[in-house]
Amino acid sequence: MIKRLALSLSLIALLSSHAVASDDWRQKYKSITFGIASGENIQSGNLRWAPMGPYLAKCLGIDKVTMRVTNDYSGVIEAIVQGDVHLAWLGPAQYAIAHDLLKGDVQPVAMDMSKDGELGYKWVVVVKANSPYQKIEDLKGKSMGWPTPTSASGYVLPMHYFREKGYVSAKNEPILFSRLVQTGSHDNSLVAVANGSVDAATNWYYSPTAGAHIRAASVGTVKLDDIRFIYESPRVPNAPFTTRKSYPEAMKAKMSECLIKMPENDKAAWEVVGSNIFGGIAPTNHEAYADFIALRQAEKKK
Repeated sequence: MIKRLALSLSLIALLSSHAVASDDWRQKYKSITFGIASGENIQSGNLRWAPMGPYLAKCLGIDKVTMRVTNDYSGVIEAIVQGDVHLAWLGPAQYAIAHDLLKGDVQPVAMDMSKDGELGYKWVVVVKANSPYQKIEDLKGKSMGWPTPTSASGYVLPMHYFREKGYVSAKNEPILFSRLVQTGSHDNSLVAVANGSVDAATNWYYSPTAGAHIRAASVGTVKLDDIRFIYESPRVPNAPFTTRKSYPEAMKAKMSECLIKMPENDKAAWEVVGSNIFGGIAPTNHEAYADFIALRQAEKKK
């Protein structure tokens, strides 16, 4: 009996030490920063993501989660590399860049899900509603807008397609188009099309009834009647919520759990974060973004 008691006490001690070890990450990471490369105007982005910080801090059991919302995709990637951002919502192409710069030390812990339950999105070409253009070939001699060079939907994937079709050169110089114009964000691209600054622009959507255009229209950035789409790509994986692979397993698991359960854990916060864009947050894995990593490596060899 004494031996059994001693064994039981040893088991309890082992389990307790494991629990303490699992919680050790909270001592090191009492405060973390969550970077968001949103693609929408900064004011709207800050309002949308504001409830995420307090929710995550409470759910993770740490002191504070600081939200950093920006349209500077490269800045968020650099912050991850430098260790200034611990969790980020990135596009698939940005995930591939971070994977490259950190030599594989990244890991997706969740992905966004559309209101239709889609786990993938499409890159699209948008034009002014009253324009005569019906297909990309109709844009010969016209201007094409794009948001940022690290955007999967706005630049990486469209330029890959345009190169294959001969619309741009191997160095992404215009052939079909008169010029390529960087707009700075997905919202800015929609505005540029609507006001005639460019004839067309690349962007993204989940479907005609969900995506960047619906998000922008919901805050008055554009009117849906002013734009239409003339091309949509095959579906690609949604944006991953990304952290460092080298972080403690318990920390990464808790991040994943908190993100995926947010809609049920804090409905009020989720209504703000998901408004007019997200239907939920779902599990994902590194393999979902393997094609983007391969494309990144191919681009580097050119």
